[in-house]
Amino acid sequence: MKKILIIEDNTEISANIKEYLELEDFSVFQAFNGDDGIQMATTQDYDIILLDLMLPWVDGIDIARRVSVKKWTPIIMTTARESIGDRLLGFEVGAVDYMVKPFDLSELHARIWVHIWNKSWWVSQWESTRGKIQFKWIDIDLKKHKFLKEGINIHLTQKEFLIIEKLLLQSDRVVSRSDIIEHLWWWDSLFDGDNKLDVYISNLRSKLWKTFIKTIKWVGYTIELES
Repeated sequence: MKKILIIEDNTEISANIKEYLELEDFSVFQAFNGDDGIQMATTQDYDIILLDLMLPWVDGIDIARRVSVKKWTPIIMTTARESIGDRLLGFEVGAVDYMVKPFDLSELHARIWVHIWNKSWWVSQWESTRGKIQFKWIDIDLKKHKFLKEGINIHLTQKEFLIIEKLLLQSDRVVSRSDIIEHLWWWDSLFDGDNKLDVYISNLRSKLWKTFIKTIKWVGYTIELES
């Protein structure tokens, strides 16, 4: 049974989501403030975390940052804040999806399964291979989701890891923006991932080095390892 953690201070909203998902055969756990949410999310394993942004004591952005350092659990932001700035910030700190309240529970259910399936599919693909990529001074362990730069482990979010994997596996050519967007968000054909992708590329350059991902104007991106 898949496990879901709801971090939401509105008890009525949390109860409604919990009741619906339990009818769909999920095992649902609840936290009603940021402190409890961090403790549960970082010490236990869940298939999905549903995270509100506005919480008592610790907000959702800080929770997402702290969870992404320790776990590779998909986070879906569920919030009333709908500005593009809030959305981009959510993705910047590691969320894989963002739903604005009020939302339809059947859509939430569909998105949860997409992210669970997406993660499971990539894990199965990695486990069917040797599971490692070695490229000059970079070592990537696909099974353990580790990225080592000159022997030092660099934490990457799920989406950041998938971007790097795609660019490295196709390092002999330029990968178009549309290819990367489809690779990460193939399940949502109506979604414009341009802004999200810019955030992830910027984060990767900050974590690795600025010239690691080279922009080819009007075409896409390629890996640059000579700098």
